Amino acid sequence: MQEVMNYGSFLQAFSLKKNIEALGHQCDFINIVPGLQLDGYQQGRFYKIGMLLKRLCGRDFFKRFATIYRYRTRFAKEFLPYLGVKKRRTDEHHDIVVIGSDEVFNCAQKTWFGFSTQLYGQGIEADKVISYAASFGATTLEIMNVLGIKDKIAAMLKANFFQISVRDDNSFLVVKELTGRPPEMHVDPVFIYDYTPYVPTKKRNANYIIVYSYPGRISAKDEIDVIKTFAKKKGLSLISIGHYFSWCDETVVPTPFEVLAYFRDAAYIVTDTFHGSVFSIKYNKNFCTIVRDMNRQKLTFLLHQFGLENRIVSDLTLFETTMETKIDYHYVNEKIKLEKQRSVDYLERSLKA
Repeated sequence: MQEVMNYGSFLQAFSLKKNIEALGHQCDFINIVPGLQLDGYQQGRFYKIGMLLKRLCGRDFFKRFATIYRYRTRFAKEFLPYLGVKKRRTDEHHDIVVIGSDEVFNCAQKTWFGFSTQLYGQGIEADKVISYAASFGATTLEIMNVLGIKDKIAAMLKANFFQISVRDDNSFLVVKELTGRPPEMHVDPVFIYDYTPYVPTKKRNANYIIVYSYPGRISAKDEIDVIKTFAKKKGLSLISIGHYFSWCDETVVPTPFEVLAYFRDAAYIVTDTFHGSVFSIKYNKNFCTIVRDMNRQKLTFLLHQFGLENRIVSDLTLFETTMETKIDYHYVNEKIKLEKQRSVDYLERSLKA
């Protein structure tokens, strides 16, 4: 997923690479080979154009365009090259290939790579293939049945993987059902790496609330109103990271490591994304999460895993109460420490020749 222009994708790939290198291995990236566009999940010829026009539509066209241009340009020219993503042959032989992390097994979504069998280990030139904290996302066994791909995925998982590691209970159940054996379960790589040497040290005044979402996601009037009302009551500005929202006071397009600094120094965070929640937890912030159907499986499990189900805002009348409720981060941090050790042990054990 490192080819996706997404801060969470960058930071989890960076962590996984650094952890693998710390275990004494050389690490690079393999480009994703596109597969079939499944029925109901096709990206038609004009799909991307339509999505772009939808994002640009509004009286503030030039602000929207400038943000999109800056975001995509920085990822293409700065961030992905820094990560080490290059155009490489996909048929090169590797000693070990790690697939992950995140929604590498999620085929029931509209992506440019579609149902790529490569992400299930098919056709990979390697002595050993493992996954780390992989997820089926919103793809369930029922959806696989409807699409007629359940048996194919089962065969690939059983034939191609030396070890399988997932990150959520839906993915755990799917792998167990399809392979007949339970996979291991590990946390997102962002939790297991200390980015301190890369994160700017200069602290900002904590006079802002981060809005961390994707275009078009926080668009309902009632959601916007409750966020703006809370910010006004607290005397705080609203800063959107990466994507333009007309109702926010400011939009920034920082480096991935600057994103972490923004989270570190924020007064509060509002998010409806998995990694927005991960960054908030990592930096021990007060936050709330709006769960969407597209990320319900892995996001609800993440919060349950750390005893933070009460950060989910399903009733907007409880938004302020949720934001003001302090979190027992002593328990959370101890859990992270334990999971970090389990994750590194898994990588060390699985990467042995």
